[in-house]
Amino acid sequence: MGKSELILRGVITLYVISELIDKRMNGYELEKAISERLMKEMPRGSIYVILKNASRKRLIKCEVIENSRGQKVKVYTVTDKGKEFFYKHEEPLSIAKGIIEELLERIREKKD
Repeated sequence: MGKSELILRGVITLYVISELIDKRMNGYELEKAISERLMKEMPRGSIYVILKNASRKRLIKCEVIENSRGQKVKVYTVTDKGKEFFYKHEEPLSIAKGIIEELLERIREKKD
């Protein structure tokens, strides 16, 4: 991720966990879901850095399964620790939302 997107890394980690609460997914599916949400493609391979870090912190776990074509695929699921981590961010995200809205308003005022 570039410098301008660095702030998104933590938010994207939370987004990955939220997606995995609903269902297990592989890296490609997660990358596609995030790219659709961001309305732009993620830098190639960046999802795997996020997945590796979240896995190392035991927020998610990886399992290798065989898909319908007989190929080995890594799928990710959220752990109890990951769910707890996700739900603990409600208040900080609410605070950040207000700050972000204020910053966006200031940026728009300065641009005009």
